[in-house]
Amino acid sequence: MRKRVLLLAVSCKTGGLCPGGLDLDDPTKWIRIVRDDGHAGAVQGHEIDFASPLDIIEFDGRHMPQGKQQENWVIDNNSCRKVGNRNQDVLEWAYQQYSYKGFWGNYKTFLNEQEFNSVTAPTESFMIVTNVRIYKNEWDRAKIDFNWDGARFRITGVSMTDQDFYGRIRNGDVTYDNAYILTSIPKAIDDWVHPETGEKRAYKFVSKIYGI
Repeated sequence: MRKRVLLLAVSCKTGGLCPGGLDLDDPTKWIRIVRDDGHAGAVQGHEIDFASPLDIIEFDGRHMPQGKQQENWVIDNNSCRKVGNRNQDVLEWAYQQYSYKGFWGNYKTFLNEQEFNSVTAPTESFMIVTNVRIYKNEWDRAKIDFNWDGARFRITGVSMTDQDFYGRIRNGDVTYDNAYILTSIPKAIDDWVHPETGEKRAYKFVSKIYGI
């Protein structure tokens, strides 16, 4: 099936990249591009024609949902090509079009097993946030803190995989008064188990940040 996608995130993923954006045939929906390996693995830059966020790509592909990630697609026959580009002015339109703008029912950095199993929403969220801080924590991990109207409290310590900020936060925190962020949850809840309690957790992560 031929697909056209406005890329909004091309984040780092183990072994490569995790590109995703709006399905231009139905921009209420997200398309996440994954490898055809049975594990929804990372793709390489050449497989998406070295496209970046705000590029439009076109490809022949197949819908390949896995676990909670019903938005996953694979590219067939090395067919992906960049066919256009937009500037940040498109973000307001994209935010209005896309269907999910929540944080999966809690205000923590993770979902426990019961919360994760109850998820019926998309696994990608498009949010407007304020008082944004992007930084490295004491363990040298990239994190983001922000305020969100849907939460009573400040949300802190969310993992951040937007590669555009890795170099910048080596020199100190990056802050924005307002930003669009793309936030994801994983396809399954086996990414982390508490060593003492055995509790499984599915950690949320921010894959792209656009300062407003």
